[in-house]
Amino acid sequence: MTVVFSIIAVAKLRDDSVRSSEFPSVRSAAALPFSAPLVVGIGFVRDSNPLNQSTRVMIYEYVKDNPGTHLRGLCSALGISVGVAQYHLQFLTKAGLLCSRRYGRYRRYFESGKFDGKAMKTISLLRHGTARRIVSMLLEAQILSHKGLAAKLGISSQALTWQVNRLKGAGLIDCATKGVKTRYLLAEGSAAEVRRYLDLVS
Repeated sequence: MTVVFSIIAVAKLRDDSVRSSEFPSVRSAAALPFSAPLVVGIGFVRDSNPLNQSTRVMIYEYVKDNPGTHLRGLCSALGISVGVAQYHLQFLTKAGLLCSRRYGRYRRYFESGKFDGKAMKTISLLRHGTARRIVSMLLEAQILSHKGLAAKLGISSQALTWQVNRLKGAGLIDCATKGVKTRYLLAEGSAAEVRRYLDLVS
């Protein structure tokens, strides 16, 4: 819509300059409010206060309280359209208030400067329900066999292996193999970190 108004305004400026040579400056000034987006560039205009818009503030506060949220989850929680959310998320990212990382299928959003790369990866993994249940069970039981953990989760052995490999890659869990049996436990020293991040995503 802004583009349409801008095009119309530019056309009007040209038309007025041809039709009236007596007061060209007056007619041009009248059209400037409509043509301004073309002059400054449609998109992200630098603003001294990026949080001067209510929807933007709402999105920023939601991301602060729910680190690792993704676009669809944010839209569902706040009841706003994907287009509106995308616009404000990009604005806040360009303003340096938010940052984002893509993990798997989703791009996830975080408050800038609050988490390092490892923490953002851990939080993103724990946003996945099955991964979150795995570390929660290991926190409670301390050690579980592959077969026992798969049974508790109600998933196949192959699905558990896939989940476990992701968590191992993030340094959250370790495995101990004895003969043909594999058991899982939280990585040494990671229990406090896991508890803290579980609280953030629960």
